[in-house]
Amino acid sequence: MMPDLEEIPRLRKALGLTQTAIARLANVSQSTIVKIEKRQMNPSYDSVKRIMNALQAELKRQEKKALVDQIQSRKVQYVEAKIPLESAVNEMRRWKFSQMPVMHNGHPVGSISDKVINNLILSGRDPKDLARIRVDEVMEPAFPQVDSKAPVELAAGLLRHYDAVLVTAKGEVTGIVTKSDLMKLL
Repeated sequence: MMPDLEEIPRLRKALGLTQTAIARLANVSQSTIVKIEKRQMNPSYDSVKRIMNALQAELKRQEKKALVDQIQSRKVQYVEAKIPLESAVNEMRRWKFSQMPVMHNGHPVGSISDKVINNLILSGRDPKDLARIRVDEVMEPAFPQVDSKAPVELAAGLLRHYDAVLVTAKGEVTGIVTKSDLMKLL
């Protein structure tokens, strides 16, 4: 099945490549790229395959160079470990986050997510009692931490198993990376 030809200019521009550069990488003429992007040509499957392979190879090459510092969200919203669960839920709603780090004295000590909260609600316990439980009584383990100069692929690997990754510099939390932050690479 032939890929959508509209992807070619979108990916090329997202990768910061000129038409000449992608033509060179794909071993096709620049005029072929121009005509495909302007929809003035019905290219062969082989040409489209070479172009898409070149774009994918360039994406992988650029991913290896990208650092966590470039994609992190610098403003880390968190909840304190000692606050009531109801307050944590209000913060999550306020920021529209499905998960948040839990901090105590400026250090990450756990995490709280909508999954944990929903499981508590579905457990049949009285919602009024749940509202008063402290976050540190129900929190999950803290999100893993990586240095701000770590490659994005390290954070991406951790995000296969965790909801978020905290970013640190000189021992201080400076940012957070979630799966949605990976889209900044495109």
